[in-house]
Amino acid sequence: MEETTRLGMTREDRIWVYVLFAGGGTALGLIAPLLARWLADVPVLPFGDVLAWLGGFDQWWSWIARPVGGLVVGAVAAAVVIDNEYAIEVADDALFIVRGRDRRRLERTQIVGIHAERKRIVIDGHQGRVLFDKPVDVKRSTLAAAFQERGYPWEG
Repeated sequence: MEETTRLGMTREDRIWVYVLFAGGGTALGLIAPLLARWLADVPVLPFGDVLAWLGGFDQWWSWIARPVGGLVVGAVAAAVVIDNEYAIEVADDALFIVRGRDRRRLERTQIVGIHAERKRIVIDGHQGRVLFDKPVDVKRSTLAAAFQERGYPWEG
């Protein structure tokens, strides 16, 4: 298998997504009763009685269950976010568009131009056809270097 350059979330980025989502879920689990009681007092919000009831769960076991549940929900949400991220693998003769377990090959001969629009990478094909137009989490300088090193038509 030929060597490719992967453009997308780095290992450190994925770790930070897990830490932030799991930490946020844990924190939300800890303050849930306080938040529910506070929201129950807001007159314009519906279901004030339900929020007051949820804010009343103050048993000792709930102080353990809520943060653990928030941690699990946050970790699952992070996994879903990471799995839905796009990545591009740059090889000499083709680009591979990767999302989760899906991997699509774009031959070099199909590609007329590549450019970035904000966080999105746009890969143009023949006759004005857009082959790819999605956000990819990568620095612009890394993006340009990866395509230019292999001779792709970068229009930075």
